[in-house]
Amino acid sequence: MCPNDEKMRILRKAEGKNSLHLYRFMTKEEYMSHYFFSYDDSALFYLMKKYSFHIDVAKAVLKSLYVIDVERDYISTKLQFLKEIKSDLVENNYLHYSNLFSSFLSKREVDVYHYYDLDLYEEKALSLKREIPKVSFTSSIYEFSSMEDEINFVCCEIVKLINEGVLLDKISLCNVSSDYYYTIEKLFSYYHIPVMIPYQNSIYGTKVVSDFLSTEELDLEDSRKSVIHKKLISILGDLSIFDKDDPIYKTILIDKLKHTFLPNQKLKKAVQIKDLFSTTFTDEEYVFVVGFNQNSLPKNYTDTEYLTDLDKEELDMYSSVQLNVRQKNTILYLLSRIKNLYLSYKLTTPFSRFYPSSLIDEFQMEVIHFNNDTYSYSHFYNQLRLAEKLDVFQLYGEKQEFLEELNTHYKIPYRTYSNHFTGIVQDVYLKNLPYPLQLSYTSLNSYNECKFQYYLKYVLKLDDFNDSFASFVGLLYHKILSLYKKTGFDFEKEYSHYLETRDLSMKEKLLLVRIKKELLEFICVLKEQDLLTGYDSSYYEKKVEVMLDKDISVKFVGYIDKIMYYKKVEDTYFSIVDYKTGSIDTHIEPMKYGLHMQLPVYLYLIHYGKIFDNPIFTGIYYQNILFSYPSWSLKLEQEKKNKYLLNGYSIDDVSILSRFDSTYEDSKMIKSMKYSDEKGFGYYSKTFNNDTLYKLLVYTKNYINNQVDSILQANFEIDPKVYESSNISCKFCSFKDICFMKEDNLVYLDKVEDLSFLGGDN
Repeated sequence: MCPNDEKMRILRKAEGKNSLHLYRFMTKEEYMSHYFFSYDDSALFYLMKKYSFHIDVAKAVLKSLYVIDVERDYISTKLQFLKEIKSDLVENNYLHYSNLFSSFLSKREVDVYHYYDLDLYEEKALSLKREIPKVSFTSSIYEFSSMEDEINFVCCEIVKLINEGVLLDKISLCNVSSDYYYTIEKLFSYYHIPVMIPYQNSIYGTKVVSDFLSTEELDLEDSRKSVIHKKLISILGDLSIFDKDDPIYKTILIDKLKHTFLPNQKLKKAVQIKDLFSTTFTDEEYVFVVGFNQNSLPKNYTDTEYLTDLDKEELDMYSSVQLNVRQKNTILYLLSRIKNLYLSYKLTTPFSRFYPSSLIDEFQMEVIHFNNDTYSYSHFYNQLRLAEKLDVFQLYGEKQEFLEELNTHYKIPYRTYSNHFTGIVQDVYLKNLPYPLQLSYTSLNSYNECKFQYYLKYVLKLDDFNDSFASFVGLLYHKILSLYKKTGFDFEKEYSHYLETRDLSMKEKLLLVRIKKELLEFICVLKEQDLLTGYDSSYYEKKVEVMLDKDISVKFVGYIDKIMYYKKVEDTYFSIVDYKTGSIDTHIEPMKYGLHMQLPVYLYLIHYGKIFDNPIFTGIYYQNILFSYPSWSLKLEQEKKNKYLLNGYSIDDVSILSRFDSTYEDSKMIKSMKYSDEKGFGYYSKTFNNDTLYKLLVYTKNYINNQVDSILQANFEIDPKVYESSNISCKFCSFKDICFMKEDNLVYLDKVEDLSFLGGDN
């Protein structure tokens, strides 16, 4: 019985020998589950359901049942309760016993390697009385004022060992808590020392899991499933016997997701971080034990566990006092067995103070205040430290040690700043992109306005959603307008139901009085417009997807507010309507630079999203909602009606347009639309012919493809656009305190007067 690392060491040592066929390896957990009992998620579910336990309490209860004997009576009411629970679980077959294990053991001897934290009941299960040898231990130990100084010392010593010919895989760090990980990764990179850090990154926070928890949709047939995908499927398989609608199911699912970790990259030739208590070190190995601080080495057991010291008096368990004594003796014994040992502790981190371990005074270890850093092994780290020392000198006038030597040796760009984006490693960037990468008009427009803005929003995801009242009202409009034509639509019911999703202030409630009235008016306008059109079918909030042919999977997605259409044999005539708040700008000429592309993008989505078999364009329009108007105007009603008109571009084919808008000659649906047989379309009418429409579609497709290629190439420079003397990129950008935009970052765009950039006569 030994930890897995010890098992691998034994196997490597015995490689080529034939004696190992006599052995069966088990970890402590495997042995105890066979000796006592095992259980699965059904037991956890049962305890949470019947006894209303929190999941952590249910786990603690199950863990404690090993030491509970159902045949005896206990003085402690807690232990009696645990006895009843165990009997209940046994009776309902939630505890699984290995009946043949005792006969299996009767024919074998059990050897225990590198388990020094066995409790009394575990020792009895092994017929083992483990007395930790008491040793006389003497050693020197290094004291450092900070964690960074401590790890810097470790790095310097490792460089010396490497220069002496010691192999990296013969060097280990021990007693490394997760607090050390960042500092180790940072400083080891400065010295170019590869190190295996055992990060435990849960799959719970990944996008695959987040998307699944939001949608409960998972593609089980996808042949390109990621590691996360496969782990998620395995967890769902384990829980498939439970009722998904039961709240306990969701609790157990999330707990398993939080305790399922991504695999770490394995580096063979690297410094390893190992567990002092489960590793055997040879005389050829060099071991750095860091963080030799109080409450770390030794760990301080206190009487705060689920089973208290009073409970343990009735059980085969060591008390916290006994555990502390055993812990101390174990540490000294293990340290005494390491030939090449380096001990160190720190006094501070940026956020905490620490105290040396009590073992230092108890065993009269020689404390060495290390101050022999020669600054000989990392030019990069030396330059960083020079900058820190210059900071102290500039702020406080204090000349720290080595300041003059470092300042003479290095010329660094101190107190200078460059805001230029220096780039990211493309392979790493592509590897960490979500699968598939999902883009939309909004994200592409952000990229076109400023590539660095896109990087902050959609790669680093620094832009939190702002749940403002304005966005709440906008979503209210979209919700109601997607439902108003459905049979049995009840405005008051849907309106009230939506308001329940937010706690409204008194001011917001007052504003909603007017908003509700305007929403009802707008619905009446839409119903009047419906009487003028021959397009009898509609999609609302239609999701459209186009897969792009790229080296990685890229999906272009759009949600179109409204698609009006009618079918004639195999042809489908359609118009696109996008609801817009505030003022409307229908000029699409800036699409030459990727700006004002919303309507062309919707046209692209309709065409390449294959919504219709044979789509025929009628129009692309904005329609105003939530606009301001002067309440004192004498022509208020007419002004409001004008605001509600469709504002955009129509086909110049009267035979098509007349079906969509029966009033096209002096339109009551489309803004500025006029037509006469003698003069044709009016001067202010916005129309496309089929040739222009085709070129518009091709240009949009090519522009999207080119910009997506640029995104995949990790091109994220700071390049805000200035159009018609207006900085359109930075006006509403929330990242000004990050990019520190300068004049030379600005990209000045010439005003576009027509669509000649599409090619041909337009």
